[in-house]
Amino acid sequence: MRARLIGLHKATKRLAGGKVAVYAYAFRGGPLVARGDGRDLASANVALERALGTPAALEAVQKARRPIRQTDDRKYVRGLIYAFRASPEWAKLGDSSKVEYTRYLNAFDAEFGDWRVSLFESAEAKVDLLDWRDEWADRPRAADYAMASVGRLFSWARGRGLSTARPTEDVERLHDADRSDIIWTDDDLTAILATASKEVGWAIRFAAETGLRLGDLIRVPWNAVGQQGIVWRTGKRKRQVVVPLTPGARSLLKEMPTRALTVLANSRGDPWTPDGLKHMIRAARIEAGITGLRLHDLRGTAATRLFLAGSPKRDIATIMAWKEETVDALLTKYVSGDAVALDLLSRMNQKPAPQTDDKPVPAAKT
Repeated sequence: MRARLIGLHKATKRLAGGKVAVYAYAFRGGPLVARGDGRDLASANVALERALGTPAALEAVQKARRPIRQTDDRKYVRGLIYAFRASPEWAKLGDSSKVEYTRYLNAFDAEFGDWRVSLFESAEAKVDLLDWRDEWADRPRAADYAMASVGRLFSWARGRGLSTARPTEDVERLHDADRSDIIWTDDDLTAILATASKEVGWAIRFAAETGLRLGDLIRVPWNAVGQQGIVWRTGKRKRQVVVPLTPGARSLLKEMPTRALTVLANSRGDPWTPDGLKHMIRAARIEAGITGLRLHDLRGTAATRLFLAGSPKRDIATIMAWKEETVDALLTKYVSGDAVALDLLSRMNQKPAPQTDDKPVPAAKT
């Protein structure tokens, strides 16, 4: 019994009337397992010891600590999550990704933490997993995030040889995330810029010119802006992106004052926070009567402008920090289908451009 009580966290409180209460918790931050009251600290401790010797208190301690032991055992889901979050792969994730993964892995832990990992190798386990996923059925995007988080956990486990389970395989998404034909048009930009403050307008235009994600958009420093372009290592994929300064970008940068280390700043001259900028853009969008568009859709606007301006796919891959071999699929996602069709029709009516990057043909031997 003494060994089972090692590691208790105790707290003392003086009650009304001068009495003392001592509380025992299974561990720091854990549940209350016993309490002892007395006229002074010594007598309260004696009462606590008696309370801790009862079967109910011992059972409470054992129940509370069972998950703690499992965090060190990767055969259990709770231990697998613990190991994943202590891994180098977790350390490489971006801050926002860690927040989202933590949210849904905690929920997964609360439901399945005491399950053995091997149980998810059976088809029956998928039924329980989908029942858990369906608790978010009224929030399809959250439901998909939950399954993506579990899928990432088991992908890591398979890579470490800790499991062969693929519990999220063949699970259909609930949220329709295809926004391939959703971009900010010139009319949309004109409408929102008419209602937004100068600082918010600069942020919107900067996003439309560069195609940077929100996390990068608000962190780009002035010293990353060169004579010909912006050189920046993206936060999400940790890749270097080179954004050439288009005439629109040059005009915008000349217009904006240098009030902070970052290119973008709020009305107080401080760098934007992600939530702060999203809130202000949302407010301006509502005032302008614009629906169905998000800040992230400005990446589609930037990609469309680059594509219609004749940028080669390899250049778009560099600017948008995309892999060149997947640029076709990503253009399908970010570029309006109508815009692509119009561009293809216009090109069909033009003479082929000279091929300036072909390899020279060797001269014939004489």
